[in-house]
Amino acid sequence: MKNEEVRVSENLSEAHTLPSWLYTKPEVLEVEKKEIFCKTWQYVGHVSQLSKPGDFITSEVADRPIIISRGQDGEIRAFYNVCTHRAAKLVEGEGNKSVFTCPYHAWTFRTDGSLLRAPNMGGCDHFDHQDFCLKTIQLEIVQSFIFVNLDPDAPSMAIQFPDLFLHVEKYDLSKLKRIRVKETICRSNWKVGIDNYLECDHCSIVHKTLVSKLDMKQYEMAMYDYYSYQGTPLKGKTSDFGLGQGGRYYWLYPNTWFSFDPGPENLSIHQSIPIDHNTTKYVYTTFFMTDVMTKEEEELLAMDDLVRKEDLDICEVVQKGLETTAYSQGRFSLTENLVHHFQLLLQKDLEHVLPLPKKNQSTPI
Repeated sequence: MKNEEVRVSENLSEAHTLPSWLYTKPEVLEVEKKEIFCKTWQYVGHVSQLSKPGDFITSEVADRPIIISRGQDGEIRAFYNVCTHRAAKLVEGEGNKSVFTCPYHAWTFRTDGSLLRAPNMGGCDHFDHQDFCLKTIQLEIVQSFIFVNLDPDAPSMAIQFPDLFLHVEKYDLSKLKRIRVKETICRSNWKVGIDNYLECDHCSIVHKTLVSKLDMKQYEMAMYDYYSYQGTPLKGKTSDFGLGQGGRYYWLYPNTWFSFDPGPENLSIHQSIPIDHNTTKYVYTTFFMTDVMTKEEEELLAMDDLVRKEDLDICEVVQKGLETTAYSQGRFSLTENLVHHFQLLLQKDLEHVLPLPKKNQSTPI
């Protein structure tokens, strides 16, 4: 192998992986926040969290604080959680408020984001309340799941994710009930977890308990512009299996995946949220169709926890290898096409701002 880096070839059979420094250099993450996380659709909540006018939740995307609120008119909106007076954060957590009052100077905003009161601005010339409304953020709701995009010019989710949840859309996903939110910390770059999720070559080695229940001979994958699908039924089921009768897994670029696992009807939303260049927070939000936890659902949670721990452990092993001088780039196998797809998207979004190999350079090594 030559020493110089090469770009990820669009031809999978000859493609090398992204260079390891994209997973190990702190400055890369700052670029990714600006070029990727600030321009992509991010999951922030479920409509069940905003059932009444005045209900609100808070979140962060690329370190930007956000409010998601159901207004008095019933509409769900998203705003930057930043007072337009002196930039203080308005609220924390979640709850219900008729107005948002800044804890710094008591500027008060309606739940639709409009400025209601600015008590210290009396006598100021040319001050117009309409000029100081909360800054809005693009918001879309897909199958009861709430997403935001910090880029006001970003294409809609319908354009970027056509036919999303095709295999499960016949089920009323709005009936899912948010049961548990669990966070874990992984000592690896956020992309390592995505790479891991997008292939199942490791499943029979790392996830023996889970794989023992599945018919891996029927394992299938599908790739779209900005998302991908993986699925396989339980042993004894066919490829048109119902909810809970196998695994269906949808990954949305860049860092979110929806897992419909084998067992009782369920969904887990996984988010890979970078803390720093080699530390990631995984947020797992689990939904069931029932209000009261059944024994089968408890068993599913235990299985999910096992699989996640297995993945976390192997991702931390990979990160340590990436940080050695022994590794710079690897090669893709022909079954790692979804990982290849992800890395091509990353390369496209980052190559104009990072010193990645250019198109006119030789691809093969």
